[in-house]
Amino acid sequence: MGDRLPAVGKTGKGEMGGLPGGMTPSTFWKTAFAQKAERDKRWRDDTAEESFWRHYAPDYDERSPLAQRADALITDLLPLLQPGDRVLEIGSGSGAFTRRIADHVGEISAVEPSMAMRIEFLRRWEEARSGATPRLWPCSWEDAPELEADVVFGCNAFYRMEDVASALLKMHRSATRCVLLVQSVGAPYAPPLHVQLDGRLRERERAHALADVLQELEIHHRLRVYSVERAPGTWSEVALIDWRTDD
Repeated sequence: MGDRLPAVGKTGKGEMGGLPGGMTPSTFWKTAFAQKAERDKRWRDDTAEESFWRHYAPDYDERSPLAQRADALITDLLPLLQPGDRVLEIGSGSGAFTRRIADHVGEISAVEPSMAMRIEFLRRWEEARSGATPRLWPCSWEDAPELEADVVFGCNAFYRMEDVASALLKMHRSATRCVLLVQSVGAPYAPPLHVQLDGRLRERERAHALADVLQELEIHHRLRVYSVERAPGTWSEVALIDWRTDD
């Protein structure tokens, strides 16, 4: 097991001390991304990534039923939305969260790079809902045009963002009121980031690493952590990170 970096507080900005080699949080993220990409070609190869989702997408909601089970998180998330909100979702996947929040906002659009996931999104949306189908932008967040919404929302869609600081700043620019991010904590749903440096392995949970970068960017935010039963008798943690952009 590698050395764990200090945890971020559940409601505050946290501490970033202990990063290896004097790294900034954004550099730690980039280094972890680069080292992971050396071991797993999905991190840089869009073809390999799409091949994974082509096999995983049809059963995604059943294999990872986070949106259906995270009731405490949803309880805190919904009051942050308003009935007329335009919501822009990053990495909507099969649309499990999209469908759950749709009745609480005005309209939703989404950025989803995977064709397999877009197909699954549309299939499940048509089965479960009536009314207008959300617009899906077929690209990564980094490649998306400059969009605007009242709320930017994303769940577990950050692992292929190499320059996460730029991605977070783009979210901040795009949201006229607030940004809401959900990130699973810990394996098997979201293994920590790992950096190998000078013979030592350092690791940081992804939710805390995102909060670290937000602190580096001087974006004041909240991080709240929930225990969620992901499968019968199996519990894991999930974080909700939110901040306002209209202060």
